[in-house]
Amino acid sequence: MKRTHDPLAVRIRRALNRPPEYFLHRAIDAAGRRIRRPWSHMVPRLLTERALLSALGARDVDGLWADLTRQPFFVDAATRKATAERFTASYPDARHDILRAADAVVRHEFDLLGSGPRTLGTPLPWHDDFKTGRRWPMSYSTDIEYLELERSSDVKVPWELSRCQHFTRLGQAYWLTGDDRYAQEFVAEVSDWIPANPYVRGVNWACAMDVGLRAVSWIWGFHYMSDAPACRDASFRSTFLRTLFLHGEFVATHLERGDVNGNHYLCDGVGLVFLGCFFKRARRAGRWLATGRAIVEQEIFSQTTADGVDFEQSTAYHRLVLEAFLTAYELLRRHGEEAPPECRTRLERMCEFVQAYTKPDGRAPLIGDADDGRIQILGVQPINDHRYLLSSAALLFERADFKMAAGRCWEETFWLLGSDAPRRFDDLDTAGAPAPRSVAFPNGGVYVLRTTDAHLIVDCAEVGMNGRGGHGHNDILSFELFLGGRNLISDCGAFVYTASREWRNTFRSTAFHNTVQIDDEELNRFVGPDALWQLHYDARPIDAALRSGLRADAFRGGHRGYERLPSPVSHTRECFLDKTQARVLVRDRLDGSGEHRVIWRFHLDPAIGACIDGADVRLSGDSGTSWLLPSLPTGFQPSLEPGWVSPSYGVKVPTTVLVWRASARLPIVGSYLFAESRLAPDERTSVVEVLSASE
Repeated sequence: MKRTHDPLAVRIRRALNRPPEYFLHRAIDAAGRRIRRPWSHMVPRLLTERALLSALGARDVDGLWADLTRQPFFVDAATRKATAERFTASYPDARHDILRAADAVVRHEFDLLGSGPRTLGTPLPWHDDFKTGRRWPMSYSTDIEYLELERSSDVKVPWELSRCQHFTRLGQAYWLTGDDRYAQEFVAEVSDWIPANPYVRGVNWACAMDVGLRAVSWIWGFHYMSDAPACRDASFRSTFLRTLFLHGEFVATHLERGDVNGNHYLCDGVGLVFLGCFFKRARRAGRWLATGRAIVEQEIFSQTTADGVDFEQSTAYHRLVLEAFLTAYELLRRHGEEAPPECRTRLERMCEFVQAYTKPDGRAPLIGDADDGRIQILGVQPINDHRYLLSSAALLFERADFKMAAGRCWEETFWLLGSDAPRRFDDLDTAGAPAPRSVAFPNGGVYVLRTTDAHLIVDCAEVGMNGRGGHGHNDILSFELFLGGRNLISDCGAFVYTASREWRNTFRSTAFHNTVQIDDEELNRFVGPDALWQLHYDARPIDAALRSGLRADAFRGGHRGYERLPSPVSHTRECFLDKTQARVLVRDRLDGSGEHRVIWRFHLDPAIGACIDGADVRLSGDSGTSWLLPSLPTGFQPSLEPGWVSPSYGVKVPTTVLVWRASARLPIVGSYLFAESRLAPDERTSVVEVLSASE
């Protein structure tokens, strides 16, 4: 397939909408790249061991290593044995999982981005997408075309391996056992990575975000294993520290700044905070720290709404940026540099959003993109369980409701906030803490209807990244539903990015979300098949609101996505959650004129089976049965169609899609009642009337 590009008119329109500062930054960055290129091969030669020692005011490498070990951090090698004993006492079951994961790393067995467990051999394939066999060249990093939309290769695979986020697992295993082979693996991988990835050569220097996150991982590895016998070699220490310093040089000179900054720029800042704190005594590192601090303090207001929702319209990326802000603020605090109170207030709002979107079973909804991105991986929880953020938030903000939502003090909190975290968590008094309630995030465009055992989340937000698309999908008025002890209706996730433009665009399409499609049109038009992170901003939300009643809580909202059609159509959706029984009513109104092709789709959780019984649908899972009871205009009959859900990047599992399609003359109203039992027609009418009236 021939590669296509954005239409010229779209590019011109975008350019006209950008501020002058954008073009100034682009010109400065381009000039900087031209200047840096001829000197890039000299930078590592100039950073000799003597130059590094001089910059940090140290006499020798061993003395510098010892000084850096004593720098404030989340873990302290001086307390290794006592901390390991506390961890084992607090989390006896986690030890097995940690050692199993660390042993897999020692065997070079990795499960990355949907690969499944793969033994990668020695040396590790740092430049390869081992899933497809693609190897990137050892070219100057900015010359590498790594998107490669004509190939099935995925640059995220070598990037993920080279983020080295498995170093925390090696470090934890070393702390828990004292077995030096885990530190030996750390030393061996670093010692192999450095010559295999010369400064600014190869694909692992192509993205500043990944360089910054790799620096975070190396610093975690250092603090976990700095006192290990494997790390005593002076030559290794010198090479490790000089290469880590070069990471700071690279990120500081390759910041991913744009007219609208996203999570890449934020992670650049986090990397600079870590590197600036680590090499704090060097004047240059002081500048890194100042830059990183400015980024993490400013971007929390640029990248999240006033009510704490990530502007990229993705729950997975909300988790990533929340980790970024929380971790950076905590590290700054340990170095005596508290973030301003307004930053912590916004961080608390972000945690409230996590509390709201977390389902009764602990899972997060699959709204928007997801690439499994993390700042660091300290726990053993499943990828879609974000409750560890709430256990940390419970301690940071002394909130009993966060404690109740977290359920327990998770391992991540132990390593991040200290070995006394479980005790402090237990000491939080939950008496009088409020029960789960419905909550609106009007600035973020997300609405959550919930009780103790029911949860419905509706996306009625702008398309993402201030109307550009970004990591948002064609999902306005789509919802996920947990009811009767099980997840019934699921979003489909993201699956892959550049590895397949076809799958990428399919998973973010209207047809892969739980909403209404008109005339086979997209809610937001695609800019082009290769514009994988861009959408036209057609489906603008309107009149969204959440109301609470005695019997039911209700959401109502609409969008303008189909008003662009020759015969315009407006879509309004209402959702009612019964507070007394496991019942949810979804009602759609389509206003307009003339005949249109209308399709309703509901994607089932892969664990749910469906059986059509007349006009109704029985939904069955291991924990019981529910019913979907529709009330639709003549001509709409249910069908079961195959579909996919992607619970994590690179993984897709089959599921069933409930579909109703027909041509209908507008206006029409259609409703769907989810209930634990199959109600008689008069009972259905009564329930619908009661729920609607309770609004």
